[in-house]
Amino acid sequence: MKYKNLEIKDNSIKLNKYQSIHFNFEGLQNKLKEIKFPVLILDTEFFNRSHDFENIKPKLYSEEEKDIVYLMNYSFAKNFNEVLTRNNHKSINSLSIKRKINDDKYNFKNQYQSMIKCFINMCVNKNIRTIIFAGQDNDKKIIEQWINTYKALFKNKKTDLFIFNKDTKSYKLNSFDIYDALEQNLSFSNYSKNGEKFYNEQNLKKGDVDDSIKIRSLKKFFDYTEDLHNKYNFKDDNITFLCSRALKLFSLENVSQYEHNKLSKSLKEARSHCYDDVLKILVLIKFLSYIMNKQMGETWASV
Repeated sequence: MKYKNLEIKDNSIKLNKYQSIHFNFEGLQNKLKEIKFPVLILDTEFFNRSHDFENIKPKLYSEEEKDIVYLMNYSFAKNFNEVLTRNNHKSINSLSIKRKINDDKYNFKNQYQSMIKCFINMCVNKNIRTIIFAGQDNDKKIIEQWINTYKALFKNKKTDLFIFNKDTKSYKLNSFDIYDALEQNLSFSNYSKNGEKFYNEQNLKKGDVDDSIKIRSLKKFFDYTEDLHNKYNFKDDNITFLCSRALKLFSLENVSQYEHNKLSKSLKEARSHCYDDVLKILVLIKFLSYIMNKQMGETWASV
């Protein structure tokens, strides 16, 4: 099924005999207009105490820095229509920690600081005004710790992304959680494409129309719209395990060739997972933009 075949009737689109999505168009418009462009669509992978299954030493995390990012995937966008019309696969870039086998110059702390500084400078130099997350709680907290630690990097530079709070004497991040737009303004009839119950409604909020549910998950959204987005072929990964392998790779003082190969394979899988998560956000934005354009015209975001 293709987007061009979707028809809007009574504020709903019908995917098949059993599945339909109901939109609160006014609410969705108001929510999406909170986004200030240019934006950075971002996902990170990080490790902390919960990934330290083997009590690995030395410890890279601490009480002061509980969550340590080892990988970031991101994509820039100037407006909604750019996301709608471009090849989003090719728009995704990354920053990451690297470790070669038998690398005498490997220093995690130095790489970590360099990655943070590169990220902050990139945001300022690109004039990013909003960072878009899928589930922002951890990522936002981490980045706000970064900008308050390295605020000298953007001293005397104009930025709408890092907002100074006079009361707390600290910076906050101007961010947007795409889950809020999804959950607050879309309702899904609670059936699979085969007419079976899609999900236990007791575990989700009720939708705005009868026999519908709210979804606050990219995985559930793409499971529901499987036929509409089948070309993406997103995989399910045990990201907790993959992060534990990254923690081990970057923590050990000495790594054998065999162990490096094995752990690097898990790191490669984590990169694919992070890439897919950014692509999922982009595809959801593309879907919402397409529906909004069809219902309200291409100028809806500027009205």
